[in-house]
This record gives sequence, C-alpha cells and structure tokens, in this order.
Amino acid sequence: MRSSILLASTLAMGVVLAHPRVGKLHPHLRKRHLVTETEVLVETVIIYVTAYENIEAVSMSPCSSVTAMSEPEPTSTEVFTPTAEVPSSTPIPAPTPTITPAPEPELPSSTPTPTPTPEPEPSSEPVYAPTPEPEPEPELSPTYVPPTSTSAPSSTYVAPPSSMTQAPEPNAGEHVVGDDQAYLSAGPDYEAAMLYHHNIARANHDAEPLVWDADCEAAALEAAQTCTFKHYIPEGAGQGQNLFTVSGDTFNATAGVTESWYKGELEHMEHYWGQSDIPDDVFHSVGHLTQMVWKGTAKVGCVSIDCGDKMVVGGTMSTMNKYTVCNYSPPGNVGGAYAKNVATPFSMTNLGSWAD
Repeated sequence: MRSSILLASTLAMGVVLAHPRVGKLHPHLRKRHLVTETEVLVETVIIYVTAYENIEAVSMSPCSSVTAMSEPEPTSTEVFTPTAEVPSSTPIPAPTPTITPAPEPELPSSTPTPTPTPEPEPSSEPVYAPTPEPEPEPELSPTYVPPTSTSAPSSTYVAPPSSMTQAPEPNAGEHVVGDDQAYLSAGPDYEAAMLYHHNIARANHDAEPLVWDADCEAAALEAAQTCTFKHYIPEGAGQGQNLFTVSGDTFNATAGVTESWYKGELEHMEHYWGQSDIPDDVFHSVGHLTQMVWKGTAKVGCVSIDCGDKMVVGGTMSTMNKYTVCNYSPPGNVGGAYAKNVATPFSMTNLGSWAD
C-alpha cells in the first residue's frame, strides 16, 4: 500500500515537472515545488506570492556668484519583486487537500536621501571695480575722483545743479528676510533691502542711515544700461558709485552690498582706521566699504538689471550679466577726509549676512 502511494506521488510530481506551463514562466519568476510524503494521503500545497512594484522618485530642485561672482538632480529608485508561482499538480484522489497561501512578501523599503536645498548664494567670486583714491581737494573746490575706470567721465566733483536737488522719496517697501532677497531686482521691497544692508553696515561705524534718492537711482540706471562693467556717472551728478555683477539666475544684490563691498573689504582696512588718507595700493581694496560708511553721504539709489548676452566685463563679453549699480550723494572717498568720515567699527565679528 505504501509503495503504491509513493509511486502515485512520484508520477504526480512528474506531471508537475513536465507540465507545459513551466516552460512558459516569466524569466523573473521563481519556481517552487513542494513534495509531500505520507502513508495516508497526498497533500498538495499551492503557494501564491503576489508581485509588487515600488517605484519611488525624489525630485529636488535648487543663487549665482558675488561681484564678478550659479542645483541637485532628481533621482529615482525602483524596487521590483518578481512573482513566484508554484505550478499545480494533479493530486491523487484523496481527501480535500489543504491550500495554505504564503504570507505576503515584505518589500524592501527604499528611502532616498533628499539633497539639502542650497542657499541662493553667489555662484562665483565677485568682480568689482574699486573706487580710485581721490586727489586732495582744494580749499574752496573739493576734488572728487570716482571709482577707477578708464571710461569714468570725470574726476572732478561738481555740485549737482539746483534742479536735481529734491527731498528724498519715502520708502514704502518691506524688508524681506531670508533667501528671497537673492531674487530682488526692483520695487519697494528691493529698495528696503538695499537700504537695510547699507544702514546696518553704517551703524557699525556710527554713521547716520541713508535714505533712498530718485536722482541717485536715475543716474545708477543710466550707468547700468550700458551693460559695461565700468564706472559711469552722468556729467554734473556729483555722486559716488559702487558696482557689482554676478552670473546665474539671481541678482544677489544684497550679497553685493554686505558680503562683497563691506565684509569682503573690512579686513583690508585694519591698519588704516583714523587715517586721513588711504594709500593707493590699499584704496583699491577698500573703496567700496569707505563709500558705504562715509558719514558725509546721506542718500543712495540702486538698480539691478539683467543685461542678457550684452554684458561686457574687462573688455570682453561675459555671462556675469546680473548687474547692480549704486550711486551715492554727496560722494565719499574725498582725499584728506577719511579720518572724520570713516570711523573704526564697533564690531569685527557681528557683521550680519546677505540674507538678513
């Protein structure tokens, strides 16, 4: 009796192994065979394993560089669990077989590590033209030399005509704190941000805060629209000027003010606080800072424009086309007047950030 049952089981398994479905299984499927031996009956266990597919994708998206100063790619992980199927066999007539489904397989978890979003900081080192050292001014007619530039229209300070003198316009913008400042290029919020970053630096040198001025803004726009990284001050404007340009998708104008013009030049002034004049070789490294904190300057106006493919830096076409120009009135950097206009900073460490 036992021999016949074993023989029948063997024949049944032969049928299973020879079943034509086996040859047609998907190449990714695994075949499982279960042979049960018993002296009383033959039990056929059919195990069903369902295939799962788990596809996860993480997509991240990400400022550009400072003064002649640009994110993570989406990744996906696919996890496939092939279907495992056990072909059924023809059981020998016996009591009803017990069918026990296999538990669902556990899918391996896939947790991609998100790439942190970088701050829209400047993508390249800033490029700027430092302000030249002014010549000593005559007793009754002070001489002002604008920032170094082969195309600077005039090196003599001329008082602005009365038609250009007007009360400063009130600034109605709201200072935006955070990385969004990198995208500001015009409007009340832009004006508020530029004033904030100028005045926080001036406060560190005991200088009165600046106010926004339409005449300075108009002269700065005229210079910026040349899309040439050179100082240009309209005849008779009687203003000082700082320049900043950067590549990438953002203007980073506040980074130009705080990180480049101010913090980037502060260390170079270490031995010259209180001096009436600045040596030529030092002036080209500190001229932006001294103009920013000059106590005799009361007004500022800035513009930031996208010059596209027309930007010229150092005489050649450049992709650093997010151009910022700030004009100041009255101008700073007057020879012989540094000691009374550029004060020693209260702090060399608590200097803030472009995103403040």
